[in-house]
Amino acid sequence: MLAHRIPYPPHTGDKTRAFHVARHLAARHDVTLGFLVDDETDLVGVDELRRFVPDILYDRLRKPVSLVRGVVGVVRGATVTLPYFYSRGLARQVERRSREAAFDVVYASSTAMAQYAPRDIPLVMDFVDVDSDKWRQYAEHRRAPLNWLYRMEGRRLQVCEGEISSRASVCLLATDVEERQLRSFAPWARTAVIPNGIDSLYYVPQLEEPSEPASVIFTGAMDYLPNIDAVQYFCGEILPLVRREVPEAVFYIVGLNPSADVRRLAERPGVVVTGSVPDVRPYYARAGVCVAPLRIGRGIQNKVLQGMAMGLPVVASPLAARGVRGEPGLQFEVAEGAVAFASQVARLLQRPEARRQLGRAGRACVETHYTWEHNLAGLETLLARAAGQSDQANQTGGWPVNRANAWSSRS
Repeated sequence: MLAHRIPYPPHTGDKTRAFHVARHLAARHDVTLGFLVDDETDLVGVDELRRFVPDILYDRLRKPVSLVRGVVGVVRGATVTLPYFYSRGLARQVERRSREAAFDVVYASSTAMAQYAPRDIPLVMDFVDVDSDKWRQYAEHRRAPLNWLYRMEGRRLQVCEGEISSRASVCLLATDVEERQLRSFAPWARTAVIPNGIDSLYYVPQLEEPSEPASVIFTGAMDYLPNIDAVQYFCGEILPLVRREVPEAVFYIVGLNPSADVRRLAERPGVVVTGSVPDVRPYYARAGVCVAPLRIGRGIQNKVLQGMAMGLPVVASPLAARGVRGEPGLQFEVAEGAVAFASQVARLLQRPEARRQLGRAGRACVETHYTWEHNLAGLETLLARAAGQSDQANQTGGWPVNRANAWSSRS
């Protein structure tokens, strides 16, 4: 298994998925896990990760060097993404390890890691999201010259995704929306949907009422453009409307590495920027409403699932709610535009019973659709098929693969 960042601690969306997949596989197979470490503070997670996956390969990724490689890649007509996440050290370790052991399958998590996968071993490619489309969205929210650069990266990365999908035994996506997006430009891809999950035993509703029922929470890595844009939008256009109706409302921005723009939001009335916290659950527990006002992004938003798992009412933008298996208005609220979004948040802050009802329904939705045990159950079939173990695949059942050139069709 290959991951572009160390999947421990699992405190961001990409790390969470990679960690649970790695743990699931290591409990059933002999797994070698290779990854990159681009933040020195994450090195403390290596020993902890070995508790779940004993056989580990990794290399440090130094961001200044990676940025230079990315720029050189662009000049040479390549993407930024692949050169940025290339490490000669990790590539050598993977090559040496693949000579030493008879691997049946390579599971690559994220587009950038396909470049490390040995060509003579079947590849299961977990795109998770369609990254090329994220760059297209970035371009729509930035001015020249960044919008031009982002659009170019999206086009080049889409070519890479198409080439990888032609090579992969199966391509995994987190939602049906992502699957359709990939197949819109790579119709030859063999695809399957493996949704994200949530640790429903870790994120549990509080028995007591929230200690700050007029508070609103947003969580995420706060150096990530979609999250930065979301909190700027909420603070600039939504929160003032909420505070007209609920003057005591406070907006908590909880997440690691807040950018300078995010830190400046703390200067506004009713905004608290916490930075990195050891545990986000106490912040969920004290809050009245969880929000996800994203205008950029793809896939299932972990912040939405976490809020629902904690029994909080969630108000999400249409983009943030896309792909969530649930009923808007019954298990979470969807609002488009600042006025509608503020109205939903204010209503829930003012009505405790409505909060409780939506929170209970959201928790039930998570328990039904979003446990990792449920969502990873079909992975065994896909791995067995990729490895050519047809007998095992027939016995285990599992997640269906898309119709085109597929092993089985959707029911």
